[in-house]
Amino acid sequence: MAILSARKLAHGGILYELSNPESAAWLSIPGNRSNFLEQFRAEVIIKDHTYHLIIENVPVSFNPTSPVATSEIERKGGLQPKSVIKARYIKPIARRNLNQRTTHITLSLNSKTSANQILQHGITIEGKKVYGRKLLPKPTRCLKCHTFDGGHIAAECQQEHNTCSMCGKKHHTVDCKIDNAAAYHCVNCKSNGHAAWS
Repeated sequence: MAILSARKLAHGGILYELSNPESAAWLSIPGNRSNFLEQFRAEVIIKDHTYHLIIENVPVSFNPTSPVATSEIERKGGLQPKSVIKARYIKPIARRNLNQRTTHITLSLNSKTSANQILQHGITIEGKKVYGRKLLPKPTRCLKCHTFDGGHIAAECQQEHNTCSMCGKKHHTVDCKIDNAAAYHCVNCKSNGHAAWS
């Protein structure tokens, strides 16, 4: 196996970039994987890369926990067997409207090819053609200075004072007296009429 580079991630994990597809295939063999892991501490695990999509307007009759339902997605979509790792509803069933007929789900796939195929051509779920988009992580907003571009959280914020997310002044948001959205001021785009979290 040939490792091209290794990078430590913010959460403490290590991202290995392999030099070729053959190395990745070698590492996916259970015996090779266990031999590789023996060189590290006992609690170290390997997480395979997954590709996450949001699929919109899926019929509520779809059961994301059913292996039969996920196999049907793969078969009808022309995907490789076992390419759908996980499916789940975005909104809990208990929060649905009584007359709701469709819902959004997330699909986790084990290959870029399968994810791209769904993105380009859609997929049929419960007899309905549906389309997906990439599930992008929400940007981090500091709850002290309320900026998105800093890439930090309130515990790491370098700003000395709290900034209100509604008016942009130097106080906690909960202490803000403004109740008219037209008077809000966004500290991110420096404009009026909306809050920093808008």
